[in-house]
Amino acid sequence: MNRTDTDGSLTGLREFAHLLISDGRYERSERLEILARLIPPQTRQTTIRFMFMLGLSVTIAVMGLAANSVAVVIGAMLIAPLMTPIMSFSAAVGLGLTRRAAQAAALVAVGSAASLAFAFLLSRLLPEVQLGSEILSRTSPDVRDLVVAVAAGAAGAYATAREDVSDALPGVAVAVALVPPLAVTGVLIETGNLGLARGSGLLYLTNLFAIALSALLVFLVTGVIPTIRMCFADRRVGLTVLAIGAVTVMIAIPLTSRSIDAASNSREQSALVAEVSAWLADTDLQLNGASREGTLVTVDLTGLDEPPPAYALATRLVGLVGADVEVTVRWDQRTQGSARADTPPVADPVDTAEAVIAAWVEELAAEGYSFELLEVTVDAGAVDAVLSGPYAPPTSRTLPDAVAEALGTEVSLNIRWIQEFDPSVDGELPEVRLERLVTAWVGRRPGIIVLQTAVSSPEATAISIDLACDSPPLGTGVLRQILQTAFGDETSITIRTVPISVLVDDPTPADVPALS
Repeated sequence: MNRTDTDGSLTGLREFAHLLISDGRYERSERLEILARLIPPQTRQTTIRFMFMLGLSVTIAVMGLAANSVAVVIGAMLIAPLMTPIMSFSAAVGLGLTRRAAQAAALVAVGSAASLAFAFLLSRLLPEVQLGSEILSRTSPDVRDLVVAVAAGAAGAYATAREDVSDALPGVAVAVALVPPLAVTGVLIETGNLGLARGSGLLYLTNLFAIALSALLVFLVTGVIPTIRMCFADRRVGLTVLAIGAVTVMIAIPLTSRSIDAASNSREQSALVAEVSAWLADTDLQLNGASREGTLVTVDLTGLDEPPPAYALATRLVGLVGADVEVTVRWDQRTQGSARADTPPVADPVDTAEAVIAAWVEELAAEGYSFELLEVTVDAGAVDAVLSGPYAPPTSRTLPDAVAEALGTEVSLNIRWIQEFDPSVDGELPEVRLERLVTAWVGRRPGIIVLQTAVSSPEATAISIDLACDSPPLGTGVLRQILQTAFGDETSITIRTVPISVLVDDPTPADVPALS
């Protein structure tokens, strides 16, 4: 070694110079020059510069996450200095430089803890941090993140060792993203989302250990570390190498499990959407979303067509979800209403709109429909009403105009219908199902009493219903439609009614014989 060390950068390496043999790939002087870049001396000035750049990177990352800005977060990745001490640690471990490896590991540990604390403090100073896509995307790591970290660590090690490809280092910094997961963890801890914080913390550890392990392997393959025997020459160094590999494998296990679960959920979601789409095949409804949580399936629809019965969808989903499937259908009717220009504005638009919609619900009740008006909101010309009931409300062409006329302005009327499917329907007896549907049809109408419901056979080929009413009931056509949907179009349905007789007491007292 003929070079003169004027800046002291190789001073710490000279005591290990006897290990840097010439193996046909690097001369001693070339390998020492590479190690001067990989394992620079740690002084007070270099540590201050490192912490200063790390603080700037965390600041930019937190601001980018709070603004949900991809460009700003990428800027934080580019100036983050954490990659350098990780590479130094891997090279020092491989060469048996215990003191240098400990220094690099300490710098990474202190920098990580300081970044986490600084991100926590910055998020506390901000007025409010919304959990946007830039934050949430870093809370569910899987095996793909591990593969990216391994590849990025290998690329970073190769680019650090070879000056001719060092231009690739900015791309490596963006790919591996060390600072953003730390910043996300600090933000989530401050906002109280500890479950999500564990996910982002796992992502950081994935990147950290995968980079260290892949960099060590690349240094071995490229000859920066002459022999693998050198890694195990010192017992402490050998244990460190094994520990890095073991931790990486331990991290890979839950990430692989998450990937398998995600793939399974994706297949189940595709099958669910396919079944819902087939259920909606004969309608002009838009599927806004279909989700499953256990045995509960929720479907969101928009359009003027009436949704098919939820019972039919639940039957289709038995093979996918199970016999105890529960379906909730939420249907939004969106229609426009117009009003005359000279109609005066109303004092309380919510009460006014609610009164008009409530009157419409009462009219439907007289026709055999049973609904409950849950909520009415009015906001900037949009009127939203939420109804619940056992079946979908009919589309009204006049209701939007009536609401608009009452409010004195043009409105967009959105009626959301929520129907919950009883999980017991799938296995209930025909007579129980008949009684439940007839009772739901009658609802709260005081003029109708259910006397008897009967099913002729287990196959429900004939149904008879006896009602007592003070006048011919409205909506028997709706009842027939409900029963045919539940039991089949071939089912014979007989509805009999008897008048309600009111007994009037005679006010004349009766003669009571005297007792002797």
